[in-house]
Amino acid sequence: MKSNRKKMISELLKEGRIAKGYTQKELSELSNISIRSIQRIENGEILPRTYTLKTLSEVLGLSFESLQKAEPVQKFRFSISRGQQIILSIGIPLFVFFAGWAFIAQSPRFPETAFELLTFIASALVIVTIIMVVIWRTKS
Repeated sequence: MKSNRKKMISELLKEGRIAKGYTQKELSELSNISIRSIQRIENGEILPRTYTLKTLSEVLGLSFESLQKAEPVQKFRFSISRGQQIILSIGIPLFVFFAGWAFIAQSPRFPETAFELLTFIASALVIVTIIMVVIWRTKS
């Protein structure tokens, strides 16, 4: 969590500096903070101390409170159980198969050639494979 906070603060400070049109050197001179410290903060290598954060927020015109409470946006992650994975692994290919069959059956002119049919089947297999990879990928 601490590395996420470092990253969030580094992004906010870098965006603030760029919005003001300052170089890292100019920000260093205005804030009396070493250029190396600013580089390390912007690269997310260090979490700045409260004094440093307050000084940088004043120079950049950013809210100190928003920087101090900087929390990364949590990405939505869904999780499904093993049983749901199995059901989806059976249901999705069946759905794709019957949907493809219905498409071919309703079309009087498709497929005109064996190549069109094989391309259609290959496309359906790629879609099913991608969906299966998403369903069965391990959490990192």
